[in-house]
Amino acid sequence: MNSCCKTGLPVLAALAIGSAGIALAQSYPAKPVRVLVGFAAGSSTDVAMRLIGPRLGEILGQNVIVDNRAGAGGNIAAELTAKAQGDGYTLLFANGGIAIAQSYYTKLEYNALRDLAPVALVTSMPHIVCSNLAFPAKSIKELVALAKTRPGDIMFSSAGIGNSDHMAGELFGYMTGTKFTHVPNKGGPQALQQVISGEVVFYMAGLPVCLPHVKSGRVRGLAVTTAKRSPAAPDIPTMQEAGVKGYEHSLWNAVFAPIGTPAAIVTKISEDFGRAVKLPDVQEKFASFGIEAVANSPAQFDQYFRAEVDKWAKVVKATGIHGE
Repeated sequence: MNSCCKTGLPVLAALAIGSAGIALAQSYPAKPVRVLVGFAAGSSTDVAMRLIGPRLGEILGQNVIVDNRAGAGGNIAAELTAKAQGDGYTLLFANGGIAIAQSYYTKLEYNALRDLAPVALVTSMPHIVCSNLAFPAKSIKELVALAKTRPGDIMFSSAGIGNSDHMAGELFGYMTGTKFTHVPNKGGPQALQQVISGEVVFYMAGLPVCLPHVKSGRVRGLAVTTAKRSPAAPDIPTMQEAGVKGYEHSLWNAVFAPIGTPAAIVTKISEDFGRAVKLPDVQEKFASFGIEAVANSPAQFDQYFRAEVDKWAKVVKATGIHGE
């Protein structure tokens, strides 16, 4: 065979693979799509996915099954997705904890940068500092002042070790020079219940979990963690306004697929999630929970995710905290 023909073989192979991927995308999905969520029902990430799910199913023309696999700060669901077949029928709806996990845990059975394909950043929202009504501190400044006199005595809850809300609390302690004791749970509702009952003092909840209870007077909302106030809770100050200079942290949710999922299917899933979150009724529901639709491309999310992994690696190193 001459060199010209040899050179053409890889090109022909690439064209064949590309054509096959496009054909798969055109026929996708031919059956229900399962979306794994690594937290209990009612958690902020679960709420966001369940608001999207029905409308996404209409766009796909198939049922979207939300499958809660709570535990290990979302890593159980992430590992299951990483080991699933890359055909577009098993997806992961994860929050920012998946970026934290890459450096926080010394042992993980998967590597998100190697084993998962970024599909789209879908939503973003603040964490909110929810505190027990009976606790004497009624502001962030009062909480910090009291914590400095009682290092380690004040407990805060989270939806799991190494998760976004856990690290929000650790970052709070690190930036204010205070020491809090962390109490992990399997989901946001359980973490919030500990605040309501007085088992812990505060929880850096995702806004959808805590805001209804702030409005009903069951817990106190001390601050939101984003740079700007949330339109859903305009009376609650930001952490910076409340006295923690430079504090900014958002709870984002995103879609991943198993590595090896055809690029054409990844692109289609990304676009369909984008269409779903931009629908007026979904936007209206999001607004009531303080959720912002993002919906970017696989390439844009890949760049964002890698930056988040790098950012949290620095925070983990600086704070010296880690898990096994």
